[in-house]
Amino acid sequence: MLNRRLIRIRVMQTLYAFEKAKGANFLLAQDLIAEAFAPDLNSMEKQDRNKLTGLLKLSQSLFSDEVNNDIFPSDDTLPAEVKPVLSKAREYFKHKNKKDFEFYTLQSVLDAEKVYDLYLYLMNLLPEIAQKYEGKGSLAKNRVIAAIKINKDLEHISLKRSINWENERIFINKIYNEALKTNAHVLEYEAIINKTLEDDLAIVKYIIKNVFLKHEVCDEFFEKMNIFWVEDRDILRTMMFHSINDFVELQTIKVEMLDEVWDESKEFLKILFNKTVTQEKEILGYLIPFLKNWEIERIIETDRILLKMAAAELMNFPSIPIKVTINEIIDISKNYSSAKSGQFINGILDSLNKDLTTRGLIKKTGRGMLDNK
Repeated sequence: MLNRRLIRIRVMQTLYAFEKAKGANFLLAQDLIAEAFAPDLNSMEKQDRNKLTGLLKLSQSLFSDEVNNDIFPSDDTLPAEVKPVLSKAREYFKHKNKKDFEFYTLQSVLDAEKVYDLYLYLMNLLPEIAQKYEGKGSLAKNRVIAAIKINKDLEHISLKRSINWENERIFINKIYNEALKTNAHVLEYEAIINKTLEDDLAIVKYIIKNVFLKHEVCDEFFEKMNIFWVEDRDILRTMMFHSINDFVELQTIKVEMLDEVWDESKEFLKILFNKTVTQEKEILGYLIPFLKNWEIERIIETDRILLKMAAAELMNFPSIPIKVTINEIIDISKNYSSAKSGQFINGILDSLNKDLTTRGLIKKTGRGMLDNK
């Protein structure tokens, strides 16, 4: 299943989506304020449009200061018309953010588990493809694929999770016609008279690696199924190869399971997302002093998210070594942010680590104490 690096990427992507949701909620709350001070076109009384415009601008400015700068005005200084409107906007904004937080907490786990479903789809795709060779070629008799087809664990889990290819005959035909029918490696395999188990395993590995996980037909299809397809291809290859690697020796297929390791990974994902969100103000308080000559709002959004994630991980996961956290965050930034992000984040996290350690906010135990010098 997902390794820690991919889990961190998932958290980063979920945090990015949550930030966008909060931005949308802010605009909706501002719209709520605008509606409150819109002229009543049905009123028989004369509307003081200048006053309404002034109250609107004041209320929206105050609300913006509250959300973005933590500046809260004294109720005693506010016009009577503004107080209930601001209160309503605050409650609306808070409620929408809470609902989105709950949604993305759940969605992040569901998105991560889609990797397992993709694994099941790909394993079941091999027998489906082999059927296209019935009466046409020996891939239909491939012993690795035959073992996959009769594997009861795969059959049971696929049925339980509703994984099947019944409604995707067009896609299967496209793979056969565009990626396999005239493929030189497949034709070379078909030409072998006395195929060994090694031959059978080699061609299956080739199809997984170079067709299922690389061909444009498959990319187009699976990207629609899962937006994280590109990031997940490496782990999917590892999972599938792990299932078939011992076939020559054991002549059986080992189906990957959602086991205790995944339960731990899922918990890591949920906690990292939760702590990065709920401890945000505290984390920013630690980060901002080290952002010399930088305004936090002007830093690339991905970098801001990664810095907050790193701080949350450093403070909340005592079993993860400091160097592991920092190196992983830097590595992710190199692939998902700007060319200079790695160097920038490295400098900030080095200073942050020293500061949090001095404050006693980073406490490592067990494996987490390794290589932290």
